[in-house]
Amino acid sequence: MEQTQQEKISLVNGRIHTRTGTAKNITFEHGRIVSIGDESGGFSGRVIDLHGRTVLPGFCDSGVDFLSWAESQERLSLSHVHSVKEFKDALAAYFHANTEPLRGWYIAYNLPDEVVISRDDIEEIVASRPCAVIDDKNTHIILNTPAMNELNMPQDNVEPDEFIQHLPALTDDNIKSLVKAYSPKVSALGISEIWSDFQGSESLWEIFAEEIYDSLNFRLRCNFKFNDVSSQNDFLATGLRTGDGLPFCKVGGIFIGGEIEQQEQKNMIYSAHLSGCQIISDNGKSSLNALERVVKKARKNSRHLVKNFVGGGLVERMKLLNLGGVAVSDMDANFIHEGFQNGVVVSAGSGKNLTAPLKAIGRFVSDGLSVAEALNIYTWGAAWNGGNDLRRGELAVGNDADMVVLEQDPFMVRPEEISLIDVTTTFTAGCVAYENN
Repeated sequence: MEQTQQEKISLVNGRIHTRTGTAKNITFEHGRIVSIGDESGGFSGRVIDLHGRTVLPGFCDSGVDFLSWAESQERLSLSHVHSVKEFKDALAAYFHANTEPLRGWYIAYNLPDEVVISRDDIEEIVASRPCAVIDDKNTHIILNTPAMNELNMPQDNVEPDEFIQHLPALTDDNIKSLVKAYSPKVSALGISEIWSDFQGSESLWEIFAEEIYDSLNFRLRCNFKFNDVSSQNDFLATGLRTGDGLPFCKVGGIFIGGEIEQQEQKNMIYSAHLSGCQIISDNGKSSLNALERVVKKARKNSRHLVKNFVGGGLVERMKLLNLGGVAVSDMDANFIHEGFQNGVVVSAGSGKNLTAPLKAIGRFVSDGLSVAEALNIYTWGAAWNGGNDLRRGELAVGNDADMVVLEQDPFMVRPEEISLIDVTTTFTAGCVAYENN
């Protein structure tokens, strides 16, 4: 960070998009916006001339598995290879560039179907350390001999679920290294907040809240996922609830997956609801039935969410139950528009692979959403779904100074040009999280 939250900064001569229109200048101090207007001169503190650049609220990704995405950046993508020779060349370059791979494993993925390799092909390049190669459909994995020995596997071809189950867990040092390496990449996309799913235990939360949060370039909202009501209740017994945590690291919602048996799913939703936690559910009928039960028969809890919602009458029920929707960034724009038409607040999340918001916004606009609608799902819609709409999502006096400065205005270029707009600066709570020099 180049300055503290206490420093007074004025951005002048720009196009500042506010809740009521546009302005030329914006000033913030102590992490909050203190003035917006068109006056010239008289600014104290640090003054930055925008030279006509555009300022929007900072983007929020409402659902990306940050650790999985960060780890994927440490792996080798093979999507560009077309022969066994090209595979070996790519693996050799990866092997020599990474003397200490994450988890002690060399992992390559997206091997095209037409490139057929064997264990011998892998061991010609990587013979002494575990190495796994995953096909582009994520259906099978080829292991070398050290990998087979490490996993105690008798065969060199395994299924992904079996591989993941036996893969060594990330250590605390691994997690810290990933955060340090890849937090800046999040901010470089104009993102000032992400919601990330955490699998299962409060120990991961403790690592972030007690040891890592000072290193974050963005606000982190941790959504917890459990496989059964017992493990979920063990977590709730620790006392952590939605909204708990330090300024840059908060407990988010409890994510209930559709793969859980129906009655267990209902029990988990009911338990989380009565504990005062926000619920984020899959779009299955059983999940919606359980949410309807708790909303109508138990005390109300604001802003439960449905993830990856689709049409077919679902959005009408979501509106009646006051449920928000989280859309994946590659969702059909028609489903999002249907949500808007039914009064559902929608925010967007990347899923497993972090997507640049401007890239997704450009696609949504090309597919029929207005620029305002597409921006909304990364700004105010995300703030509302996270219960932060009185502090973020719009540029207004008193709101948090989470902002992104763009070289061009998305409202003033063609839809296909939106994804090409450069991010100049990202501010999170009034601090420079990213700056393109």
